[in-house]
Amino acid sequence: MDYQAIAEQLGPRTGATQEWVCKVLRQGIVRGDIPGGTQLKQDEISAALNVSHIPVREALRQLEAHGLVTIYANRGAVVSTLTRSQLLDMMEVRATLSVTKLRNSAPHLTAEDYAELEDIVRKQKETTETFETERLNYRFHEILGSHDDNAVANTFMNLIHDNIDRYLRHDFYDYAEHRAVSVGEHEAILEACKAGDYDKACSILHDHIIAAKDYISKDIV
Repeated sequence: MDYQAIAEQLGPRTGATQEWVCKVLRQGIVRGDIPGGTQLKQDEISAALNVSHIPVREALRQLEAHGLVTIYANRGAVVSTLTRSQLLDMMEVRATLSVTKLRNSAPHLTAEDYAELEDIVRKQKETTETFETERLNYRFHEILGSHDDNAVANTFMNLIHDNIDRYLRHDFYDYAEHRAVSVGEHEAILEACKAGDYDKACSILHDHIIAAKDYISKDIV
């Protein structure tokens, strides 16, 4: 596993060593460069990133708390794998949390927020690159809920995004017809919010997220 190449994607090293190592490993896992089931060997990671074992060990524990890594006694750390049932359950929770955040946030969206949301939709129609499409999608939903200050909801949303998106990415973002449907729903959510019809916006958002369950591969058991 080329941990150094993953680190280079993040740019210059910043912050505490443990946090940096955590960011590198998280980046690799979430982007799919380190697949589920991969054993994460502390010696290999330490050597590749030129750090001691201590920050690696702490980073692995932090990733375990986020569900991205499983640590087994006498076996070490392994990138977690999720069942299809678990992924579907996460989508249900994502829909519920997203609607809650939108309901709290929508009345406080500003002109600047709407301008950025409209710009994101425009860019979504133009781009075909997988990770840029994913980034724009994430940013769209982030802005919608940006005026909700529920820290617990934010923590769970980040955890769910990290765990789901690595499974959803190629079966959703790589297909033009899937992207087109998603962008159309984004436009409908945006128009409902601008019209002050927040109940309608929340209803569309809920169905929008639940519909994404169909894009989770049936090959995942």
